[in-house]
Amino acid sequence: MNQLIKISSNDNGEKVVSGRELHDFLGVKTRYNDWFEDMIKYGFTENVDFIGFTEKRVKPKGGRPSVDHALKLDMAKEISMIQRTERGKLARQYFIDCEEKLKQTLPMSLDEKIATIASGYGNMRQEIGDVKEKVEDLSERFGLPATNAAILSHVRNGCIVHYLGGKDTRAYQKLSRKVFSEFGRDFKENFEVPRYDAIPLSQFDEALAYTKSWQPSFNTKEAIRKMNLLS
Repeated sequence: MNQLIKISSNDNGEKVVSGRELHDFLGVKTRYNDWFEDMIKYGFTENVDFIGFTEKRVKPKGGRPSVDHALKLDMAKEISMIQRTERGKLARQYFIDCEEKLKQTLPMSLDEKIATIASGYGNMRQEIGDVKEKVEDLSERFGLPATNAAILSHVRNGCIVHYLGGKDTRAYQKLSRKVFSEFGRDFKENFEVPRYDAIPLSQFDEALAYTKSWQPSFNTKEAIRKMNLLS
């Protein structure tokens, strides 16, 4: 891209152009100081949109140093448009093209990096959510994962052995199969499943609580008590 008007950086790293150079390029006939006074009436603010400074070079024949202004690109674009001339249109488009080229070459700012990371995280979170939904759907259809089934089985065995009085008792030797069958029947009827490990994962906590609170029927308890009295 040909450099129509020199673009430099101020102390804050913002891109600026010389007001006098812009004035010359636009071919404005009005004296620079008078022209610039007219331009700032469009709502531009010193130290926000522009900064005034004195040129280092001194005019010939002992004249005073020239006053110039560093204009931010947004101000330079608007001033160019205000001229309503072909040169003004050309200058405005030039500044727009320079800004676009600059955006392509500059590294991302901290805010832009954060926004990019946040966007990526949002996509990743959505993907994780989709996977989780699929896993939950599968668990609903195919019953408990092996780990959960093993926990439920362990709790069931512990409860039944407790009611039988331990594995060394006569009741355990004679009635354990009956008690296990009774638990299985009650569990399947309560949860409407073909076997205890066929419940969906979403009901695991409920099944665990049911197993911990389950008790044999009154008749089975009496049979256990009597059997253990014979020991």
